[in-house]
Amino acid sequence: MKIAKHIWTVPTKPCRFSLCLQGGSVFADFDIDPDRRIFLVRISFDGYGCCSTAANIQKMSLDDSLALTKLVETDDVDRDEVREILGRYFQLNDDVIWRAALEEHALINVR
Repeated sequence: MKIAKHIWTVPTKPCRFSLCLQGGSVFADFDIDPDRRIFLVRISFDGYGCCSTAANIQKMSLDDSLALTKLVETDDVDRDEVREILGRYFQLNDDVIWRAALEEHALINVR
C-alpha cells in the first residue's frame, strides 16, 4: 500500500486529515474525536465512488490513533507501521466500508 498525506484545496470535504492511498486511486478522510480517537469520515475509490462512513464507523483504538496522529503530523506516513494500522482499521470496519472496493484496492486481506 502506497501512502501519502493529502491536502484538499476545496472546503467541500471537511476532515482533520486525508491520506492518498495506492498511488491516488483511493482517498481516505479522517477526523479525530475529543478523546483523540481517529475515525474515517469518507473514503473514495476509483471505480466505486465515495463511501460516507461517519455515522456507522467504529473508531480506531487509542494506541493506533495516537501513533497515526504523530506520523501524520510529521508527514511520515509511507511506512509499514501506518500500513498495519490502516489494515487493521479497514478490516475492523469492512462491514461499513465497501468490502469489494477494499479488496480490489488491496487495503485488506481477502478472507
